[in-house]
This record gives sequence, C-alpha cells and structure tokens, in this order.
Amino acid sequence: MQSSALRALEFDRIVEAVTDFALTPMGAERLSRLTPSVDPQQVAQWQAATTETVRFVTGHGLFPLRASSDLPQILTALGVEGRALESLRLLALATFLDSIDEARAGIRRAPGSFPLLDAATAAAASFKGESAQVREKIDPSGEVFDHASPELRVIRDRLRKQKTRLRSTLESYLRGKETAKYLQDQVVSERNGRYVLLVKAEHRGGIPGIVHGASTSGASLFLEPLSTVEINNDIVALEEQEAEEVRRILLALTNAFRHRASDLEQTIDAATELDVLQGRARFSESIDGIEPALSTDGAFELRAARHPPAQESGAGDDQGGCRRRRSCW
Repeated sequence: MQSSALRALEFDRIVEAVTDFALTPMGAERLSRLTPSVDPQQVAQWQAATTETVRFVTGHGLFPLRASSDLPQILTALGVEGRALESLRLLALATFLDSIDEARAGIRRAPGSFPLLDAATAAAASFKGESAQVREKIDPSGEVFDHASPELRVIRDRLRKQKTRLRSTLESYLRGKETAKYLQDQVVSERNGRYVLLVKAEHRGGIPGIVHGASTSGASLFLEPLSTVEINNDIVALEEQEAEEVRRILLALTNAFRHRASDLEQTIDAATELDVLQGRARFSESIDGIEPALSTDGAFELRAARHPPAQESGAGDDQGGCRRRRSCW
C-alpha cells in the first residue's frame, strides 16, 4: 500500500494508539512497525490471533509481563562476553523472565481453548533456576548478600572487624583530653578512601600522622593518625577484595543466562509476540472492535455508511446511487 494512502487513512495514528498499550520495550518497538497486509491468509491469521487474545484478556486479564525500560540495554550488555551485569540489572532480567513463565502458565491453566496463544509461547524456555540464584544472592535493593559466596562472607567479616577497630582508635582521639583540643570538629571523616580526623591547621604537629588535604578555607587539615595507617591499609585492601569477589559473583550469575543464549532469544521473542498480541487486543477492546469477515471477491460493503455531505453541491443522485451500489464510501 502506498505511503500516501496510509497517511490519508491516518494509519500512523492507529499504530501510535496500539503501541501505547505495549507492556515491554520490545513489544512497543515491534508494534510501532505495524504495516497493513494484502495477503488474505496472513490477514486472517492476524485477525484470528487478535480475537483469541481479546477473549483471553477479557476473561483472564492481561499477561503479567514486567519489563524495565532499559531491558534492551540489559540484553545488549548480556551479549558482551566477559561483562558482568550490575546487580539491579540482573534482578530486572530475572523479574522479566519470571513474568514470562507466569504468563505462559496462566495461558495453559486458563479454562477454554487458546491454541494460538499456546503456539506463541511454545518456544519460551524457563529460567526459574537462574532467576532463583539471582534472588538468593542479591537483595531487592541490589546489595549482594554476604552468603553469596563463602569467600565474600570471610572478607566482609574481616572488613567489619577492622572498621570497628579503626572507629575505636579514632574515637579515642575524639575523647582524649590531649588530642581533642587539636581537632576542628569532633567527627571522623573520609578522604581519598581513608578515614581521617579534621585537625586545626595551626596544630598540624599536635597529632603525628599523614595529611590528605585541607579544607576549602585552609583552616582544617584531613589527617590520618599514624596509629591508624596500618588499619586503613588493611581496610582498603579488603574493600578491593570485596569488590573483586562481588564482580566474580555477578559474572557467574550473568554467565548462567549468557550460556543459554538460544533459549533466551526464543523466550524474548515469545514475550514480544505476546505483548504485540495483547497490544492489538487492548486496542480492539478500546474501540469495541469486532473481527470483520474477509471478502473473497475483492468487494466490500459498508452498512449504514453515510456519504460525505457533498449533496450540498448537487451530489444527491450520487448519494442515492451509493445506497444501491455494493461498495460505497
């Protein structure tokens, strides 16, 4: 069909309206590329699928597809070998795949026959095991649990002990009569990844230590007491070990999905098809649409149609003729 005809029919506005019903970024993208078909068999298949989906949605509700807006970026990152997904992105992927499982199970449990929806989800694979691992090792806020690996638990236990030891040592400076008088504020601060005291500049030599910079006014110095240097060094090293272990855990969780690339592709495609079907079905519901019968001879009839108000310019006979013709606009 010519683009000028589509513009005259405002087909782009219809596509936009249908796309607004999408639940996933992939479904929205595919719906936005909808074009009419002149193949009667294909049109019949599309209409039958839409009608069946309307019947399902009316009786059982929408498919529970849950997809984050950055899902396409997550899937792109998944294709980069050796790259670990961030914890929140792993949770988003697990949530999406779980929702596909729920949608497929809902279709199969629903009373009645939905062969076209069954066929649309037939190739979808289950990722329950991989998703369960993600939720077992990452909390809803994106923090990796201590028990995600034995190594991480050991590292974090040591880190907590060293931080407690450091805090106790620094607080002794805050409470000490001979040291508190040199401090600008009775607080422990952080500078360049090191825990420091805020010392008055004029008392630089009052507490032996390493200066890590000065305040904007120059009146205060960020000082790391010599007694805490070794503890700080240990904390920095442990934090690096922690970050590396977390990265290793996230990479292992990512690879569990990555190594099932073919299953994942088929599952994403099935979810996209479901989203396209429910988008078309919801649009049909919104306009009280019904499935039209397809003409086999190329003719069509508009019942109760009204001719445009051209009779004002002497087109009355045409209007009468229109009612007698099989096809009229």
